[in-house]
Amino acid sequence: MEKVFQTTLTEQELRQLIREEVEAANQRVINAADGFIDINGAAEYLKLKASYIYQLVHKTDIPFHKSGKKLLFKKSELESWDQKKKTAELNNQGPANQ
Repeated sequence: MEKVFQTTLTEQELRQLIREEVEAANQRVINAADGFIDINGAAEYLKLKASYIYQLVHKTDIPFHKSGKKLLFKKSELESWDQKKKTAELNNQGPANQ
């Protein structure tokens, strides 16, 4: 069953709204194709809490990108960052630090 609604938008406003939605959908497709994930995807991928990821972003301790106000992460960059972090942790656990 089709929904019918009335609006007070002008034709120009409706066209602008549709244009913005299409651009947003296109950006999501581009982001997915480039391997970008959002904060929740990054948290799941790294097995960390999203709030901790926000802290890392604030301190610029983790690689990230911004699209407007949205934080995006590349899986390849997160993987590299995670490996460097794990290597540094192993190096700091030498016999003198135990």
